[in-house]
Amino acid sequence: SKDPHATDARSFVMPSSPVNVCMFGTGEYTTGFTGKGAANSDKSTGVVALVLLDLRRRGLVARLGMVGTNGKKLPTIRAHMQCVLGDVYAGIDPGCIETWPSDDVIDPKAYERAVAAFNPGDCAIIFTPDDTHVSIASACLERGMHVMITKPPAKTLEEHNHIANAALKANRLCVVEVHKRFDPIYVDARDR
Repeated sequence: SKDPHATDARSFVMPSSPVNVCMFGTGEYTTGFTGKGAANSDKSTGVVALVLLDLRRRGLVARLGMVGTNGKKLPTIRAHMQCVLGDVYAGIDPGCIETWPSDDVIDPKAYERAVAAFNPGDCAIIFTPDDTHVSIASACLERGMHVMITKPPAKTLEEHNHIANAALKANRLCVVEVHKRFDPIYVDARDR
């Protein structure tokens, strides 16, 4: 019988129940938070977590996770998200997001524990430094998760092929997200 979590991009069918999603990365594009505090940009509320929290509010996403490497920053990030999202938008509850690593731990491999906490068919969204994409995506695909990676997915053709082959082997979707192409500064540059 066919694996109910397997997906051929040409015949994708929406899941019958809300999907679980784990966000990898706790920076500006995910949370609106930078190493110096709230981002001073058009992304001060973050993008990824805000969208997923809204999808959760609408019943389209179930469980949410978020993974960084420095747990000591997570209480401040959660407070920031509560201030710019939870206190502003009705039905948005950043407190529902499970986080890795623990608040008192710095762990560059925290993604491994987070991946193990999710199931085949769940989704991973990776917005981390470029040199971490391959190891995180590989772990997610080996777990049977669908993956979306921000550009660039890998630094070399060999790494790119490794990710592509892992997706094929796992029979999961693995896509690249290219958000910068729609930023006003790039649109302006293109139009000049």
